Amino acid sequence: MPTKNPAHKPNKSWLRITITASETISDPIADFICAQTGGVEQIPLASANAAQEQIIGYLENTPHTKEKLKTITTYLEELAHLASEEGKTRLETEIIPDEDWNKTWKERFKPLPITAHLVIKPTWESYQPSVDEKVIEMDPGMAFGTGHHASTKLALEFVEGIFHGTETPPKTVLDVGTGTGILAMAAALFGAQEVLAIDNDPEAVVVAEENILRNGLTPTITADGVVLADIPRQFDLVIANIIHDTLIELAASLAARLAPKGRLILAGILTGPQTDNIRAAYNALGLKHQETRSEGEWSALLFLQP
Repeated sequence: MPTKNPAHKPNKSWLRITITASETISDPIADFICAQTGGVEQIPLASANAAQEQIIGYLENTPHTKEKLKTITTYLEELAHLASEEGKTRLETEIIPDEDWNKTWKERFKPLPITAHLVIKPTWESYQPSVDEKVIEMDPGMAFGTGHHASTKLALEFVEGIFHGTETPPKTVLDVGTGTGILAMAAALFGAQEVLAIDNDPEAVVVAEENILRNGLTPTITADGVVLADIPRQFDLVIANIIHDTLIELAASLAARLAPKGRLILAGILTGPQTDNIRAAYNALGLKHQETRSEGEWSALLFLQP
């Protein structure tokens, strides 16, 4: 009877999960898949009927993978039902050998210009920025929120415009719901002297801290789990890329954190009634609406504290 070689280990493989869904529910799906897999990739898709995205994640192929896949399937079904998106969300899976996964994952991500003056690059890629470009180094596989989504891109465009197009750029910045810290890092790179990045998710704070450290921005940015209501001071610029309902709930607190002549950027808002509702709610607090930008189904708004 042949003996087993204890040093031999079976080749590792991965289950690639590809979800095609409406852009309306792609963000919560990406958040959920990120929690299951440790990283996601979001790819906007061109569609004649409606804006869609692909959300891609990888699960290590183990005896527990089937159970995790069932959890993901159940979540997608429940979310699609709540959002009246049944039949529009598609889940596909494929087994990928370990060496192919590692190679494919890295090959998919190249330095990406997000705005006119900001580039996101993975750690394994080299990039020589032009004189007027700033670079954020962030591995897409590490966490959700790398600037690819329209809501983040719109917020970044506003941040860039405020620092490049105003005579008195903000010195102090508050980023509410910072996630990976991308908006806070952009503000710091564009010239903010002090940035506070907060999130009620402890894991998001850890990820933001890692990204801030990697980009050498710890002298400027502090990531914290402090509650918005417990912050006693005001800021020249406040940014909140969250969701409509939370922005309505936090409206008074966000407005109260704005210094005189301070600016407020709000994103994560669906174009249409949500945008109108946000504009009305913040105008009612005495803020002056300056501009709305939209891309696909998403909008971002800029307000001024008179």
